[in-house]
Amino acid sequence: MRFNFTIPIFLLLVLNSCSKQPLSSFSFQSNDTLTVLTTGTYDEFTVINDSKYSNSVLWDFGDGRTSTDNKVLLSYPTSGTYILKLAAKNDAGESISTKKIIVKDRVLRYINVNYVQWDKSNLTEPWPRCDTVDIYFQMQMFNADGFYYNCPILYTSPIVKNIINPRIPLFYPSIFIPVTEKIIIQKDLAQYASYEKLNNAYLFSIMARDSNGNTYRLINNAWSGASFGIMEDDIKLNSFKVFQGGSTSYEMICDFE
Repeated sequence: MRFNFTIPIFLLLVLNSCSKQPLSSFSFQSNDTLTVLTTGTYDEFTVINDSKYSNSVLWDFGDGRTSTDNKVLLSYPTSGTYILKLAAKNDAGESISTKKIIVKDRVLRYINVNYVQWDKSNLTEPWPRCDTVDIYFQMQMFNADGFYYNCPILYTSPIVKNIINPRIPLFYPSIFIPVTEKIIIQKDLAQYASYEKLNNAYLFSIMARDSNGNTYRLINNAWSGASFGIMEDDIKLNSFKVFQGGSTSYEMICDFE
C-alpha cells in the first residue's frame, strides 16, 4: 500500500513558517542601506517594509502618525529628530526595528544683491524718482488682494544706505544684506507669486527708500517677466539658494539647521 504524503508535508511547512518569530526590517527607497536619514522639512521620502514571517505591520512615525501600509510616502513639517519604528507581527510574536530621522529647517542667512537699477523717468512703474536710495529686503505672505503693501510682513532686513543707480557688477561689488533673525524658509512657499498662489506663496522684495522716506519696490517675485526659482537645494552640501533676476537681481542664501 502506498501513502500520499504531499498534503501533510505542505501543512508541516505552513505550520513551521507560521511558528517562526517575525523579523522586522525596513528601508528607505532612496538608499536601502541608510540607518539615519537627514532631510529637510516637507521633503518627501518613501519607506518600504522588508519584514519577514509577518502577517501584519504597524508603522510609528514618531510624531503621532501611524500606518499599516507596506510602502509609505512620508514627510515632516516640523524640524527635529524622530524615531521611526516598524512593528512586524504574527501569531508567534512581534518584532520591532527602528531608524532615526533628522529633519532640518531651511534658514535664511543673508541676501546677495548682484545689481540694482531703475528707470526714474518711467512713470508706469513704482520706481524711485532719484538716483540714490537706501535698500532693504522684505519678506511677506502673499495674500490679501495680492498688492505688496497689503500683504503681512514676515521680516524686514537692516537697511543698506546710499545705493547709486545703476549699480552693476562691472563697476561695483555685490551688496551684502544681513539677516538678523532666524528666518525659516518653507520650500513649497518659495515660488513665483501668481494670483493662483494667494495664501500659498511668499512675497520676496528688494525695497528702496528715498531721502523723503518714500518706499518703492525694485523687484519682487510677483513681477511678470522676472525670473525666479530655487537655484540649489542640497542638504548634503548644506545649501539652499533662491534666485531672482530682472531689473534688479539677488540671491537668498540659506543653509539647513
